Amino acid sequence: MAPKYIMKNRMISKLRIFFIVVFCLFYSTLFARDLQVSLAFLPKILESPNEGVFVDLVKAIDNEYTEGNFDIKVYPMARSITNVVNGAADFHIPMIRNSIVPEEQLPFRFTTENLGKVVLVIYSNRDAPITAQMINAVKDKVPFPYKIETGRGLETYFDFPITPISNLDSSLRKVSIMRTGALIWAQEETDYLLKTLNIKAIHREFYNEYDDVAVIPKGPKGDEIDAILTKAIKKLRASGRLAELHQKIHVPYVDWQPYSQ
Repeated sequence: MAPKYIMKNRMISKLRIFFIVVFCLFYSTLFARDLQVSLAFLPKILESPNEGVFVDLVKAIDNEYTEGNFDIKVYPMARSITNVVNGAADFHIPMIRNSIVPEEQLPFRFTTENLGKVVLVIYSNRDAPITAQMINAVKDKVPFPYKIETGRGLETYFDFPITPISNLDSSLRKVSIMRTGALIWAQEETDYLLKTLNIKAIHREFYNEYDDVAVIPKGPKGDEIDAILTKAIKKLRASGRLAELHQKIHVPYVDWQPYSQ
């Protein structure tokens, strides 16, 4: 039988371990950081906070973030971005990294880590197609010769005059009857609308490829959220799940034309 002082030391050791475990659990609970996530409504791929390919991706990131949970809500694009700027949300998705306007001039910042790549496509009329080369050749001309539209929130992503719109359906229809020269928007969402609306008089052309990122606040709060998302995204990428999930949302440019289908 062990001496009493040995038994006493063992008891003290067990108590120390018990209190350390309890303290760690209390500490992790006390400092858990739940994040408010604002997602922008997109036809087919992001219509509900509970289902859809974008929600699946966000939930996968949430699973890698063990210190807290994501509270996901869906809003119109402009409202969703504003939620981050005014502090109502911790980050917004989807967004692409702006290569035209320096980040210090924006009311928000982008995450360091990207989720993948996003292709923007020029949708113009099949009888008067517009290409990136054509736009670049006249971008400084006054007046600018083309009437081009893009989804609201992306108007600062272009170094030529462009009109923000909220209704992509309407924009595609205007392009098809030549009331608008072109629409520049994300490939998957616009292709889905083209097929759903059965619009044939459209010519598709690759415009550019961008980093797919999240919008976060500026300042110390943004630094904290960036660190959280960077860690979670890197873990998801290392597992192979990030690429698998992102490919369900965005793929490399697909060269096809509605009028040839």
